[in-house]
Amino acid sequence: SADFMPHGMCYFWNPSVLWLNVTADSVIAASYYFIPVLLFSFARRRRDIEFKGIFVAFGVFILACGSTHLLGALTVWVPVYRLDGVVKAITAVASMATTVMLIPLLPALIRLPSPSQLQVVNRKLELEIGERRTAEEQVRQANDDLERRVAARTAELAQTVDELRREIARREEVERELVHSQKMEAVGRLAGGVAHDFNNLLTVILGYGEILREQLQGNPEALESADEILRAGQRAAALTGQLLAFSRRQNAVPRVVDLNQVVEQMEKMLRRVIGEDIELVIQTMPELGAIVADPSHLDQVIMNLAVNSRDAMPDGGKLILETANVSLGAEYVGKHLNLQPGPYVMLAVSDTGSGMDQATQARIFEPFFTTKGQGKGTGLGLSIVYGIVKQAGGEILVYSEPGQGTVFKIYFPAADQVSEQSADIRPAHRERGTGTILLVEDEDQVRNLTSSILSRHGYRVLTAASGAEALQIARDLTEPIHLLLTDVVMPGMNGPILAQEVRGLRPEIPVLYMSGYTDASITGEDVFAGDVAYIEKPFTSAALQEKVQAAIRNVA
Repeated sequence: SADFMPHGMCYFWNPSVLWLNVTADSVIAASYYFIPVLLFSFARRRRDIEFKGIFVAFGVFILACGSTHLLGALTVWVPVYRLDGVVKAITAVASMATTVMLIPLLPALIRLPSPSQLQVVNRKLELEIGERRTAEEQVRQANDDLERRVAARTAELAQTVDELRREIARREEVERELVHSQKMEAVGRLAGGVAHDFNNLLTVILGYGEILREQLQGNPEALESADEILRAGQRAAALTGQLLAFSRRQNAVPRVVDLNQVVEQMEKMLRRVIGEDIELVIQTMPELGAIVADPSHLDQVIMNLAVNSRDAMPDGGKLILETANVSLGAEYVGKHLNLQPGPYVMLAVSDTGSGMDQATQARIFEPFFTTKGQGKGTGLGLSIVYGIVKQAGGEILVYSEPGQGTVFKIYFPAADQVSEQSADIRPAHRERGTGTILLVEDEDQVRNLTSSILSRHGYRVLTAASGAEALQIARDLTEPIHLLLTDVVMPGMNGPILAQEVRGLRPEIPVLYMSGYTDASITGEDVFAGDVAYIEKPFTSAALQEKVQAAIRNVA
């Protein structure tokens, strides 16, 4: 540098010129040094920019330019022109490199959007964002709606499953009731058949017992024996009556009755039966609807239920009889009863006794089932109640829990008619009979006994062991026949068919039927519907005479 002169000499060391150039070069150098720092910082932070290399090159170029200005200020006093040339050479190289790098980038830089274009793009982007948000909101609403529909459908399916379970339970209950009904029907048929055959035997035993009693009037000891035979026969007849009531084949005389009247008439008898340690409470509804039933059967229903309640309260308690008008809806009937919806009359018999568990309740209506001790019950009481209620077209339900008592609820169809008042029935005077009777009975002993009784009372009796034989007698006999007395169930030709055939020959002839039971499934016809003369086996001599006289008198 000793070979050169300082640059200040060019300014003639004029202070104003010198310091003006020194200050300007210094400010430019400082700015050029600061700009690369900003560029390097920008390039480091924005690593995503594809052309960040240009920033580095431009930063080096600016840095070199800053160095030349710094050396320009320095050479005013120190003539380091060789160093100044080197720095300028570096600056030249940096400028060329920057130029070379910038040329390929020009198309990309030109394509950069202008602010107005960016505003348009931003507006489009905002619209797209708005549409996307709207779509997202619609999707969210659709999702919420779908979730609500799924929840509603799930609730519907749960309700359907519950209804299906209830329906399955109801059908299982109906199946159990059907099996129980079929079992009861099968045992009932057996009981009815046994009772029918036994009634024929009892007819003979009681009939000849009465004849024997009449013949032993002068022998007290023998008369007592005959009375014992008759009492045993009557007890046996009562037992067959229970069997027939259980099997629903007992001859019923249904009429329109007031259930309140039946209950009130039995109050005194019930108080004697249940004893003083049991409180009897009767609650009857005023203006109770009428029902169609046999009053004697209703007495038997109430008595059997009262006796069961009494036996369930050995230490005393309360027995309540209640009547009420009820209207049964389709839903309740479908779940609990084998009835049609409509108006019914309810009879409830409840007690505060020992109650029953579910296993016992499932069997209480079975014949010969009893929870009582040996010799204390036949097991027919509730079976008879069940048969009578079914025969009247009703239904019976039981509610009970161990230690909580028992309630029986019986539903009878309400009748449209007003109940009949109890008539004053007095036995008619039995005078000695006259006339010819055609007696038809396939049982020899019953036929002989009946013929003997009628003959003893003055009738002429023509006997036949079959319908065909009786029809032949009716054709061949030229004399009048005043009564056809026929059994209902006979082999070949039954009583109703025989009566039709005989009335074809003798239209005015009265008919009196006799039978041990009256079930249409056995007779083949509903023989006892309407005003038909009928006597039930076993019968006494006096009852037979009264029925025969009444039948002949009605025609005369």
